[in-house]
Amino acid sequence: MFPSFPPGQKLLLLVAVTLILQHSTTVYGSGSSESINMARPGCPDKCGNVSIPYPFGTGKGCFQEPFNVTCHESRAYLASTGVRVLDINLTFGEVRVQNPNIASQCNYTNGTNSTSMVGLSLDPFHKVSNTKNKLISIGCSMLGMIVGLTKGKNQLELPIVNSCFSFCTDASSVDDTTECAGMGCCQSPFPGNISSFNTTSTPIPPIYNATIQSFSPCSYSFIAEVDSFKFDRSYVSSTNFRSKYTEGFPLVLDWVVGNASCSEATKMGSQYACQAMNSQCINVSNGPGYRCNCSQGYVGNPYLQGGCR
Repeated sequence: MFPSFPPGQKLLLLVAVTLILQHSTTVYGSGSSESINMARPGCPDKCGNVSIPYPFGTGKGCFQEPFNVTCHESRAYLASTGVRVLDINLTFGEVRVQNPNIASQCNYTNGTNSTSMVGLSLDPFHKVSNTKNKLISIGCSMLGMIVGLTKGKNQLELPIVNSCFSFCTDASSVDDTTECAGMGCCQSPFPGNISSFNTTSTPIPPIYNATIQSFSPCSYSFIAEVDSFKFDRSYVSSTNFRSKYTEGFPLVLDWVVGNASCSEATKMGSQYACQAMNSQCINVSNGPGYRCNCSQGYVGNPYLQGGCR
């Protein structure tokens, strides 16, 4: 038997049940027509297992420049740079990609050597995240460096450099943990407002001597997402680290939908990217520009009309 309630409590229960049912059909949809579409209408919303929300898109008319995503063999790539896309986050304005660029310098005891300085150039709407990435350098008595360009006052491009020094005197002094603490591997924060950079790895004479060269002929430097790389002491003596990690390591990019500030963008009429009702403009901290979020209490895609519910 069901318990009996006074008339006042029955009314409150009826109101509560009605509100719960309304909430479930509004947020989760009472059918496919009510679900929130994150891609532009009529456009693919996935490439393999990667969701492609607008302003990103794959195919003509499905994206806003420069957020063209190409889909090849179920893998997504940023068309502007060719890097593989792992995940796109609208709320935080981030896109995780696979960075295959590993700089190296090898000096073999037979007198031969090889050097590779590599980097990444992005379009003006993408920046390398200065909070989610680090410079990683592997080797003994070697300097790893980021050499990038940032924009100062009057939009003048200025060079910017960050570096770290990895030191070890012999094989026994190499750190035996997974952390890059300076003995065989070092790390450094990534500077802000960077759209292009090169990484280099250089032995420091006379600290780098024949003894070190005999067990650590190569050094490596690359940019990777924080905590995505675990050090192993065998990497210090490796001559094939790059071939072992041919796809590189995850890298987080910040992106903006426009290079104006929110106060400027909201005056741009139809060019204003926050198209949904109940959306808001967000000024970014990693360089100039803005992005959009649904207002508090709403979910969906703020870049599409009717996208926030």
